[in-house]
Amino acid sequence: MPAPTSATLLERLPAAARSHDEVRRYSRARRNVLPRADHVTAVSGSWAHEAVLSTDADVEVALWCPGDPAAARRPDPDLVGLAARVVGRARWACRISARVLTGLQPGATAPALLSLVQLPRWVPADVLTEQARLVLVADGIEYAGNLGTLVRTVDACAADALLLTRPTARVTHPKAFLASRGMVLTTPVLTFASVPQAREALATAGFTAYVADPAGATAYRDAGLGTGRTAVVVGSEGAGVSDEWRCGLTPVAIPMHGRADSLNVAASAAVLLFEARARLDAAHRP
Repeated sequence: MPAPTSATLLERLPAAARSHDEVRRYSRARRNVLPRADHVTAVSGSWAHEAVLSTDADVEVALWCPGDPAAARRPDPDLVGLAARVVGRARWACRISARVLTGLQPGATAPALLSLVQLPRWVPADVLTEQARLVLVADGIEYAGNLGTLVRTVDACAADALLLTRPTARVTHPKAFLASRGMVLTTPVLTFASVPQAREALATAGFTAYVADPAGATAYRDAGLGTGRTAVVVGSEGAGVSDEWRCGLTPVAIPMHGRADSLNVAASAAVLLFEARARLDAAHRP
């Protein structure tokens, strides 16, 4: 007997209404109202699911909406194949109607693929190892888009981790997944209960921390970033870095040559991290 095709596998999925527990769970994740202990994010679209499948991430729920079979718009074979691969990894999967899709994911049109994906859980002992050389600390980050961009920046400069203190935004927010381009699946993110705990962890691991401060007296290229194990601390767009981080640490400024008085948090983090990365790489060249 020939193996079933991707389309056949999807056709065999049970149908589920919006009232089904797992469908409602996706809705709550998409709206960012699940408890923080539920370390899952809502994923939609082809590129996002390609990012999921490029890792060993656990797919908790997969929702496939084929649309109206009589409609002129047929599911793209590549999308069908992608959906079948995601369904094959999922713990539970179903078909949903176009009406349910509209309620779950406003703006989405059938055919469409939605899923709930587990994010990895990281612990300091496994991340702040002897091999770690560069980390970013984000204090009081309020917006999920900024958080996701910071995750993507950490990945881009091959930093070892993002440390969060006093966060309002959640790394599980779908906007964080989008802004990170899926890097939340592979970039270590550590959340600390307090600033003192984070500072102690960095000090124990041998990191020197530098605080980004537009009013700092030391220009970032003169501060010593990357001359040893380096932690760059950035703050929220509004309040900046808390006094608990400023105390006893070097404030580092990025000189502004135009009319703006500062960069946004993601741009500041990128400048400082890549400066540290360049010096770390230079120090380890033969």
